[in-house]
Amino acid sequence: MINRFRATAVIVALAGGAITSANAEVIATVSYHDLAGSYVQSSNPSVGSFTAVAVNTASLQSAYEASRLVPTSETASFEAGFVSNPFNPADFVISLSVNKVSSSLATGSGTFTATDRDGDTITGTMSGAWTFGGVGFIFFNGNLSNVVYSDNGPADNTFDGTEGGDFGMDFNAVPPFAGSVVQLVFGGAGASGFFTSSFSDRATGGSMQIVPSPGSIALLGLGGLAMVGRRRSR
Repeated sequence: MINRFRATAVIVALAGGAITSANAEVIATVSYHDLAGSYVQSSNPSVGSFTAVAVNTASLQSAYEASRLVPTSETASFEAGFVSNPFNPADFVISLSVNKVSSSLATGSGTFTATDRDGDTITGTMSGAWTFGGVGFIFFNGNLSNVVYSDNGPADNTFDGTEGGDFGMDFNAVPPFAGSVVQLVFGGAGASGFFTSSFSDRATGGSMQIVPSPGSIALLGLGGLAMVGRRRSR
């Protein structure tokens, strides 16, 4: 039976502390579920590393969606069970450190990479805090930074889903972008402790929102005004 664990994270846009959700338009989102979450405890009981990767197993079939919201909404979808192979590099990977402060709190930082069907990527750094949500659940709450869209495959400048859909990566804002990861969550049998020992294959889900960095807000606005001007001149 497939373990369909979906975590929907409520995201508040944030860019360098200078922009709030009231004046920073969310330009893109990424949501994922049923990644395989694993933790490796180091020789120091207070330090370890967490990874969440796309898999296709009897118990977990990962999927994700990446969307562009401006100037129109477009989504690239990756079906349950997609995994990279020699003919399709699509993938999703999260890697985070775990530095325990107490029995229910730890700090963490790391990276994420979402890869489309022809090798294009969305990458970024993550930093924040791990908290123990009770028996069976651990949460990561943090910020995104240095988010970059890279056209690594054929020069099509689009992020393409394996199940369907795509969107252009030519945002009217200058990368890198920023955002907030309000929640990454995982659970499952055996996750009753807070990083007390190594584990693997915990169903992991979450969501991200991406906003322009402070310096590119004006450019995004000018791009919108230019589009309006072109419409009026027709």
